[in-house]
Amino acid sequence: MSNGSNLLGSSGQTGWMQLTRVRSRLYRNIVDSGDVDIAPDVTALVGKNESGKTAMLSSIYRFHPVYPEHSFALGQDYPRWRKVKDTRSGQITDAKPITCTFTLDDEDLKAVADVLGPGVITGRSYARSISYDGNHVLDLSIDEGAALENLYNDEEVPPALRSALGTRSLGAALEQAEGLEAAEDSDYTAADIDLFARAARQRLADRGSAWRRAAQILRDREPKFFYFSSYQNLPGRIALTDLNGQEEQPGASPVQTARALLELASTTAGALSAEDFEDRKAELESVSNDITQQVFEYWKQNPDLSVEIDLDKTTIQQPNGQHAIASHLEIRVKDRRHGFTNNFSARSTGFQWFFSFLAAFSEFENYPHGVVVLLDEPGLSLHGRAQADFLRFINERLAPQAQVIYTTHSPFMVETARLDRVRIVEDRGPATGAVVTDEVLSVTDDSLFPLQAALGYDIAQNLFVGPDNLLVEGTSDYTYLTLISDFLKDAGRTHLDERWRILPAGGATNIPAFIALIGTNLQATVLIDSTPAGVTKLRTLTNKGLLSPKRLLLTDTFSDGVKDSDIEDLFSPGDYLKLYNAAFGTRLKVSDLNGTDRIIARIGRANGASFNEHGRPADVLLRKRDTLLPGLSETTLSRFEQLFTAVNGTLT
Repeated sequence: MSNGSNLLGSSGQTGWMQLTRVRSRLYRNIVDSGDVDIAPDVTALVGKNESGKTAMLSSIYRFHPVYPEHSFALGQDYPRWRKVKDTRSGQITDAKPITCTFTLDDEDLKAVADVLGPGVITGRSYARSISYDGNHVLDLSIDEGAALENLYNDEEVPPALRSALGTRSLGAALEQAEGLEAAEDSDYTAADIDLFARAARQRLADRGSAWRRAAQILRDREPKFFYFSSYQNLPGRIALTDLNGQEEQPGASPVQTARALLELASTTAGALSAEDFEDRKAELESVSNDITQQVFEYWKQNPDLSVEIDLDKTTIQQPNGQHAIASHLEIRVKDRRHGFTNNFSARSTGFQWFFSFLAAFSEFENYPHGVVVLLDEPGLSLHGRAQADFLRFINERLAPQAQVIYTTHSPFMVETARLDRVRIVEDRGPATGAVVTDEVLSVTDDSLFPLQAALGYDIAQNLFVGPDNLLVEGTSDYTYLTLISDFLKDAGRTHLDERWRILPAGGATNIPAFIALIGTNLQATVLIDSTPAGVTKLRTLTNKGLLSPKRLLLTDTFSDGVKDSDIEDLFSPGDYLKLYNAAFGTRLKVSDLNGTDRIIARIGRANGASFNEHGRPADVLLRKRDTLLPGLSETTLSRFEQLFTAVNGTLT
């Protein structure tokens, strides 16, 4: 037996195109999802039940499914409430239920260059759309003239023949060559024409043009899409004759999941059924130990479990009166805590799901051009902490090898430290249908609930871990402080001490309850906007001795004299307007703002309406931090540095 290999290896692979954007139109309850940016590692589609998460994942899967029979069906998949109207108008024929956009890898460019020569691909973006009738529309930029020039140079085509064939495109030159004859006084021969034509045909491979040939090369290099929702769990008892049968697609049946399990342990059914007792027992014990080590690296709910694989041989009487020996692989789980073993199928649904999932995924590493893994509500049968284990499995073992897109409405499947991975799915009624947005701070309460619950759980976990809690009013405060502190830290400047846990309280009115809950054993520092109502309540806490006066920090202190300031007033007006304009698509300038009071109030006057949507500018900074943070002025950065110095000064 060879040593068991870690699932999917231990280091990331490269060499294939990366999915960067998807868009679904007129599919089930989706009218137009909008462009959905896909993270390079993990993307979470979050929303309530029936919001369209599964429809979105299903449309993505049908782009290049591992099971070829999974394609779009007009009768089943087109939005029913629009079908008659769209058939009458002809719109149904133009519907494209999925468009996927990729960024080409260096290996993709090389694959085209190996056939058509360098410089043919003029950009790294590649997109393909699929319609209900199975037609494909590709968006790919190439230089047809470069493909022709490459062939001219590689085959040393005579200048006179080049002139006769032209420089427009390889396809056009081939068509010209097939009807061209060498004149007696020409500077090229029939052999020159034939050599060119044969070389051109070889490069185009009956595709007719360099564009079609490049498109075919890239289509062949697209990653495959694997969709997992309720695939078959691993059985607890498997006939060895079934394991030796014809292989199926990964996860297609319980038996194939069992084959994947043996592959995970680098063994075969034949090795497990060796006639010699010692050889057979050694193989079974080696496989059991290897699988136990791999599975329980990520299953932390019960560390006293181990997997034991054994062989059971039974005598079967056949119809002709003869007897035959049947061998079955038994997968058992030993519970050392309670001192017994039982069949795998008798364990909890969550454990069966996790174990089977791990086994089936071992098949994926063999696909040469990568894989996009699509998981529909993974881990629903798992306890909240087990879901966290599963997230760790995705991040540590799967994401380095494959892009992962999963749907969830569980707060335990949302990572509050990685909200940039989250896309919210909402069904906004028949006229609009399901849409997907990455503006996580500006959606309806129902859609936002899993994020709020995740943040609340994170706060509850952190709240009593240590004494260094920084209470702020809302998530926008949390976003600004975290992002700018990290940016200043990278620049070697003053930033928040690593000991701080920033806790959004959901408004100034909630902060007194937080302080009372913490009590005097766990001190907190409070950063609050300087509006009189909120300050008055917190002054009362300081008078009662529940909050040290030095631990109550007001934004007025750091906003250069702006009275009753908000956290937004720590930004220079020009810096904040960049965030505001990006969030709302406006073009406000500093000269449009009158007064010296709060920036929020000045914006409200300029627009003729009060402004209360604090979250959207913060969301813009979160999503575009790589470009917006370096552009912040020294005024803004200095104000935040002064704030961080004051906050750090309250540490015990």
